Amino acid sequence: MRVVIAGSGRVGREVAQVLSALGDDVSLLDESEESFELLGRTFDGTFHVGVTYDVDALRTAGIEEADVFLALTPSDNANLMAVQLAERVFGVPRAIARLDDPAREAAYRALAVDFVPTARLVARVLVERVHEPEFTYHLEFPDGDVQVVEMVLGAGAAGHTVADLEVAGELRVAAVRREGTVVIPGSADLLQPGDLVAAAVRRGVASRVRRFLAGEGGEGA
Repeated sequence: MRVVIAGSGRVGREVAQVLSALGDDVSLLDESEESFELLGRTFDGTFHVGVTYDVDALRTAGIEEADVFLALTPSDNANLMAVQLAERVFGVPRAIARLDDPAREAAYRALAVDFVPTARLVARVLVERVHEPEFTYHLEFPDGDVQVVEMVLGAGAAGHTVADLEVAGELRVAAVRREGTVVIPGSADLLQPGDLVAAAVRRGVASRVRRFLAGEGGEGA
């Protein structure tokens, strides 16, 4: 997949490194050449210096061949302009903007701009870690109180099955990682201490499954 990223700050660099490691063809565009040096030698992509919402700079970065464009600068205005150029001038199939200011979400939606609300996501993660520290938060749906989380099982999981961990209507196991292998388990499969479990849960269910988790007699997730 061909991906062009505008913005080589902390977020842009992290995304670029992960996508490159996954085998995507990644190009980074930033006004500061120095920011590229922080990527290190393992990054297998290209760097381009220029204004992230400049037509010529975007073209030089390869946006005409891009499957995905990501606008990840710290400036909401710059990201909005860059995404609109990507979609309307270059016809990029998918263009996604980073949005830091929650007050601008309605405007982005009105303009049909695909965005990631970074401040809101970070706030949700922190709230979840305060109220349910046993779970490592991944995703919360905008409606309702269901989240996708991961948890590390402790000594209390020994001898129990997936069905023992699940709570009808409140916790459903989706996958288990054990010793580098990920499986989608059956309800009768045995759990082991140290298993990393991904599950859909309702808020407040932690107290009902705490005996399985790595908070009692072990390290937290």
